[in-house]
Amino acid sequence: MSEYLAVDQGSSRTKLMARSGGFSDETRAALDPQNSLRVIAAGEEGRRILGAGAAYPVRGGIADIPLAALLLRRFALRALKRRTLVGVGAFIAARGGVPEHDREALLEVGREAGFKRVRLVSALLAGAVGAGMDIDGERAFMAADIGRESLTCGLISNGGLLCERTERMGSVIFDRRIMAYFAEEQGLLISSRTAEGLKKSLAGPMLRVSCRDAASGRAKTVELRSSALQSELAPCVNRLSGAILRAIDSAPAEAAGDLVDTGILLFGGGAEQYGLAEALAGRLGIPVVTAPSPEFAAVSGIRELTEGRGGKRRKFVEL
Repeated sequence: MSEYLAVDQGSSRTKLMARSGGFSDETRAALDPQNSLRVIAAGEEGRRILGAGAAYPVRGGIADIPLAALLLRRFALRALKRRTLVGVGAFIAARGGVPEHDREALLEVGREAGFKRVRLVSALLAGAVGAGMDIDGERAFMAADIGRESLTCGLISNGGLLCERTERMGSVIFDRRIMAYFAEEQGLLISSRTAEGLKKSLAGPMLRVSCRDAASGRAKTVELRSSALQSELAPCVNRLSGAILRAIDSAPAEAAGDLVDTGILLFGGGAEQYGLAEALAGRLGIPVVTAPSPEFAAVSGIRELTEGRGGKRRKFVEL
């Protein structure tokens, strides 16, 4: 096809990348308060519209295909700086281990958005390539895609997937734990966006947090030791490591044995959490590394695979 977009449509953010560059925006729509079927704005600009309702059509699976398609179309036109998608195709990242209707929904969203041709690409293979991994080696390594609401793990060897497993558990468990800690232990209310920012900012000894007093409703700023929050998040790390162990247990024994040396690659927006790779390595007893640009690894990998950089275009990535 003459023009195409690489697409990674997640529940928190939608990433798109064309031959000419990249683009990212939130999977969020601002709805008319008088008519919930009318979209006022898409993406970050919708946050600035007071009184507008909010919709996240990709959370918990693609529950609203027309709305998800509308957002994808708007993002695509903005990325390509075009008025139509005539002649444009889409390669969309897809996770294995999910119900078939979820994969069909991805295809339907792409078609309704107006793409000429829609193909699904393995998110794990794309993420590994986008992170600079050699997926053609004989020794298996694991790729773990941590999204907001899901975790997909798979072993990769000889250019393909040996196994793949998806669980409905993602980085949102950390956000909820942080929000609960402030509410129950501190009597303070914070937003989910603040919680997401905090888990990425644990490098320093102290955290400065803008919040609201639960009793009075007054805005205030507090300081908190990073170590206290890291301790609070330990049970979430345990849940995540348990899910990864279940994926390892489902893999062929010989391939799983390679992980002692080859380890696990983390990517996806949830992999940006400070210290997560080190914490998982300590619990699992195997090396764990984070992709250089974890949130964009899959969409970058799709572009590399479909353009055939470094060799012929890989047919096997199409699902």
